[in-house]
Amino acid sequence: MKARFALLIIALSVLTACAGPSLRYKKDVFSKMDEGRFDKAQTLIEENKSKSYGDKNAVLYYLDLSSQQMARRDSAGALSSLSAAGEITESLYAKSISASLGTLMINDNTVAYVPPLFERAMLHLNSAVNYLYEGEENSALVEANRIVFMLDRNREDHPKDLYNDDAFAQYLASMIYEDNGKVSDARISRQNAKNAYERQAGSSASMPQIDLPSDYQEKGEAVILHYNGKAPIKISKSVMLAWNDIWFAVEDNSDLASTSQGLINAVYAGAFGRSITVSFPEFQDMPYKIKYSEVSADGGTPVRTQLVSDVAWQAKADLSQSMKGIYTRTVIRAVTKYILSVQARHIAEKNWGEDMGFIVGSIMSILSNATEVADTRSWFTLPAQIRMANLFLAPGIHNIKIKFISAQGHTIDEYLFENVQIIKGKRTYLHTRTSR
Repeated sequence: MKARFALLIIALSVLTACAGPSLRYKKDVFSKMDEGRFDKAQTLIEENKSKSYGDKNAVLYYLDLSSQQMARRDSAGALSSLSAAGEITESLYAKSISASLGTLMINDNTVAYVPPLFERAMLHLNSAVNYLYEGEENSALVEANRIVFMLDRNREDHPKDLYNDDAFAQYLASMIYEDNGKVSDARISRQNAKNAYERQAGSSASMPQIDLPSDYQEKGEAVILHYNGKAPIKISKSVMLAWNDIWFAVEDNSDLASTSQGLINAVYAGAFGRSITVSFPEFQDMPYKIKYSEVSADGGTPVRTQLVSDVAWQAKADLSQSMKGIYTRTVIRAVTKYILSVQARHIAEKNWGEDMGFIVGSIMSILSNATEVADTRSWFTLPAQIRMANLFLAPGIHNIKIKFISAQGHTIDEYLFENVQIIKGKRTYLHTRTSR
């Protein structure tokens, strides 16, 4: 009996070890990001590759790692990590994981993490941006094609979803197409961006408004991207549901195929009018002080950055669209576990007596409750928003300053891009990251 109990504890440890980065770990990473110590945040992530991520969350490891590398302007490192994350994501989408989702006595954390739409869009967007920083226009064009193909296909497959396209990803793709002389492709992506911005009214982001100077053809353009704040993180929210409202989970449930209808009826009769507690994921906003930024060149008039991507809203909208499937899986799993725990207790009572039945029933109940937790995994090192400013400057070398400003209008910090080369008729892309 002791050996069996030990095996149960081991199994329970294995099942609960797949939940991904803990809240405490995320806060440790955030504290270093808030201080601008992205090198320290990167080191912490690297040290926790096995402990906090493991094989099932390998894609999250590379995504979180890429965030720090990008913040440190290590484009080569970020591209390497994003490439690894992309390869894992493609392999996961090539496999069918539906069979794993309904397996008895587990939770969604026990399957490999598959990035949702907004994270996949950010993966390709960040890859494109890093290629632009490196001056690799052809590679950036490849990423633009990937962005457009993925989003166009998703929009066709899910026409009724509120978030079925990524407005800024489409807009960035249109800029890359322009940079490469693909006028028609640029026009189509720009229109898709406009449509997405207009449809996603709940988002605070809007279509970039660019004021072209009369002599813009004689100048070059500096595009400054400011990744700001912290994306919301997922937390587990418990909900109590009435048995008579969720009994649908028993119908056509293959996990209950060997369970007698008499037992199911008996469970229903005893449970009717009672309730069951289940857990679902929910996004929680993370606080940050910097609300906007201003950009100036060579001490000139500052230009306020525009909010072009509301990443926080995208995360919530994407999860909201997935909740129907999450709800169904969670309820079916909870009902299945309960019925089979009753069945196990009855079998134990019949073969070994009432005391053993009580022990088996208790163990099954503990195991069921301990493993039924919400999937709170996400790319938690993403910004809450992306801001952008465009400066049209004379060809030559410029110093470009960006100030980070609070809601009260106070300058919290600033950063100087020194010796930025501007080329006539070309775009130069710059990037900075703030978390606090």
